[in-house]
Amino acid sequence: MVSTQPITPAQAIQAFFRKRFDFESRARRSEFWWVQLVYFLVGLVAANIDTAILGYPETQIATPAILLVEIAFLIPLTSLTARRLHDVGLTGWAQLPAFILYIEYVPGYEGFIFDGFEKGGAERLLAVLMCIYLIWILFYFVRDGGAGVNRFGENPKEPPFSDTFD
Repeated sequence: MVSTQPITPAQAIQAFFRKRFDFESRARRSEFWWVQLVYFLVGLVAANIDTAILGYPETQIATPAILLVEIAFLIPLTSLTARRLHDVGLTGWAQLPAFILYIEYVPGYEGFIFDGFEKGGAERLLAVLMCIYLIWILFYFVRDGGAGVNRFGENPKEPPFSDTFD
C-alpha cells in the first residue's frame, strides 16, 4: 500500500533538518527535490549578499556567504543524498565522486573539471568521466524508490506496519 499524500515543502525541510545526521534510512524524491530547491534559493541569496553588500565580483567562486552556506549544508545534504540513494537501492557511497567537484572551490586552485575540456589528456578524460557520472547519478535521483522494505529500511511512502492495522 503506497501513500497517496505528497510531502509538502515544509514537511521536506523539517525532515531534512530533523534527519541531518541520519545516513541509514531512506528519503522520498519529493523530500530530496524540495530541499534542493531551498538550497538553490539560499545559494542565490548568499551570492547576492556577496556581490551587492560585500562587493565581491560575480566571477569569484569562493566568497564568504557562499562558503558559509556550503559549510552549513554539507553534512545534512550528504546525509539526504545518501538516504535518497538508499531509496533506490544504492549505497550512499555512490555520491563519493561528486565530492571531486568541491575541489573546484579551493581558492587559488586551477580547476581540472571545468577547465579540463580546454586542457588535454588526463584532465579531459576526467572531465568527460565526471559528466557521465553526473548524468548516471541524476537518473537515480529522479527515479522512484523501490516498493516495500529494502536493505536500508522501510519505504518512506508506505505507512509503518503498525499503522496499517490501527
